[in-house]
This record gives sequence, structure tokens and C-alpha cells, in this order.
Amino acid sequence: MNESPLFQFGYGLSYTTFTIGNAQLNTTSMKDGESVDLTIPVSNTGKRNGTEVLQVYVRKVDDVDGPTKTLRGFQKVNIAAGKTSNATISLPYNAFEFFDTLSGSMKVTSGGYEIWYGNSSATKDLKMIKVMIK
Repeated sequence: MNESPLFQFGYGLSYTTFTIGNAQLNTTSMKDGESVDLTIPVSNTGKRNGTEVLQVYVRKVDDVDGPTKTLRGFQKVNIAAGKTSNATISLPYNAFEFFDTLSGSMKVTSGGYEIWYGNSSATKDLKMIKVMIK
């Protein structure tokens, strides 16, 4: 197998085209009991009505043993031709949970996290925004 899969997770064909805008966060830092809400503008730039599935991945910064990205949320958005719609995806505190080698268990640890969002798992199809966990 070559370095990358032929079709990334989320790859699909459509009768229209979409553009994913820059996400806005309700907060850039959070603690236990809180959540992060991403508001992502999605534009249907084609000539037909269509549906796009937004995917949200989380990665712990500086985690060399963990996954490069983990799917933590998604939302299907119906958009009329030529229109833009905002998708809001909420990530609860436990969406930032990864395996902690020091404790030998799954837990949320303080530090920086990257939130990747887009319409497939391919890095070229994703945009990134950062959040801090206290």
C-alpha cells in the first residue's frame, strides 16, 4: 500500500460543490464540565441543492504516542444552491480524552489541543483551530 489511502474517510461524490469557512469558537480555553462550540460556515457554491457532512477531529498537541487525529463529532447540513449555512458542533469536555501513559487510563489532561474540521479525514480537506484545556 502506498503512503495514503486511495479514498479518505468521508470522501464522497456530490452533484454540487461546497466551501468550508473558518470556524468560530465560543471559547479558546475550557475546564471540566464545560464544552467548546464550533460554528462553521458552509457554502454551497454549486448550482444544485445539496448535503454536506462536516467532520470534527481532535488531536492532543505534543502527543507522540497518540493518534494524529480522532473523530469526535460530525453534522449533516442541507444547503440550497448558492447559499451559506452555519453548522454548530459542540464538543464536551470528554471529547478531549486520550490515553494517559502516566496513569495508564483514559483521561483529559491539561494542555493544548488542535480541533480539525472539514468534509473528509484528508489533511488537505481540513482546517485547524486550537483550544487549551485547564
